Amino acid sequence: MPGFLGTPPSLGPWAFIDTAPAPMQPHHLPGALPSAGASPLHSVGGKLGTILSLLDVQHLLAGKNQQGRLLALADGDPLGLIQGSRRWLAHACLLFDVPPFVERARVALSWDLARFNKLEGTDSAPLEYWLSGVFRRTADVLHARDQELDQTGQAVDEPLSPRFQFLRAVLGIDHGDLRSACIVANALPDRERVAFHQLLVQGRTLDDFTRLRNVSRSEARRVFQSAVKTIGRARAWAGQEERASMEQA
Repeated sequence: MPGFLGTPPSLGPWAFIDTAPAPMQPHHLPGALPSAGASPLHSVGGKLGTILSLLDVQHLLAGKNQQGRLLALADGDPLGLIQGSRRWLAHACLLFDVPPFVERARVALSWDLARFNKLEGTDSAPLEYWLSGVFRRTADVLHARDQELDQTGQAVDEPLSPRFQFLRAVLGIDHGDLRSACIVANALPDRERVAFHQLLVQGRTLDDFTRLRNVSRSEARRVFQSAVKTIGRARAWAGQEERASMEQA
């Protein structure tokens, strides 16, 4: 079970892995998120058993101001944004807490509607393709916000949110390094990010992972170990970034 949906799992079958940071020269903290999160995902939005279009959204939000649109999107979650966000984040293999992700997605969706209302032939477009773009931009905004908070030394609040609880409980990340670790985890190369997320966060078995990804067990272990060690170096990456900023000042 994913750590975000229940009790964070232990390393379990991955306990053999040395999670100590590798003695490598750190570089700057990763910038933009990898492109994998932009992939269209079928049925990312809408209630189960329904097929929605932009026309449905236009009807839902017609005649409302920004605040009214946000309230309509939140009341009963008519577009299934909560479940859609969970599925999209699992598909993209990104570490963001669902509630703030959904809140930000509602804002993006609300503002997008005005733009789409001005375009010809968009009212019948499947909602899922539109939401994929909304979710991608939401992830970019939250990733940039994480970087801003990390660079300004903003402390992680207590009680810890689920993603921070997960990294602390499973990998033993120090409290002061949790946000840096999330930034690094979300910006990992595709193979490493997917291995880390599917094997540890989503709790897939090694056999399932190797079959679905068409890789050998040894390769899966190598990529996973590389991901864990890179995340463990988060403080070193952040320290390098801070020193570079000071030198440029």
